[in-house]
Amino acid sequence: MQIRLDDDQWVAPTDASLEEVFAELSERAHAKARIVTTMMLDRRRLTDRDLDPGLLKESSAKFGNLVATSRTQEEIIQDACGAIRRYRELVVQEGSSLARQLRLGKQELPLLDRWLGKVADLLELIGNQASDPKADSMVSDKAKWIEELLAARQLSDTVRMADLLEYEILPRLSSENADIR
Repeated sequence: MQIRLDDDQWVAPTDASLEEVFAELSERAHAKARIVTTMMLDRRRLTDRDLDPGLLKESSAKFGNLVATSRTQEEIIQDACGAIRRYRELVVQEGSSLARQLRLGKQELPLLDRWLGKVADLLELIGNQASDPKADSMVSDKAKWIEELLAARQLSDTVRMADLLEYEILPRLSSENADIR
């Protein structure tokens, strides 16, 4: 089997399984600080869902070629900036709605918990911005306010939760929309 990863080419041993071929492919990409993003086995495009035990056990000799492309984490995140920005806006809108509910005395703890999960996802995306050295400090700044929110949640203090959302957390989340390139 002929294998191509970006500009590199090599031949897989005839006794190698596809699992071994994919592992070597991944290791070569990793050695260059890259992530495999697409794979074509002969004329079939592969996704992660295709990588089942049956396929992985197949002999590489059954196939003619494997063509793969890779990208850096920074390139992947750069391409996702628009989606990250929209997700941040959604998280801020939902947080504002939650703050209004808390101001009315409604303890929407399941909603708060789901929203905190979204905030965690957003902070992970922000923290993974490899090209932005400020990303870690931005995340840790928000994390301390999230801890305060969790403490207020533990006490069922809806006024404190609403205050933290409205005056500390949401402004910090929304003020950095421009920081996502």
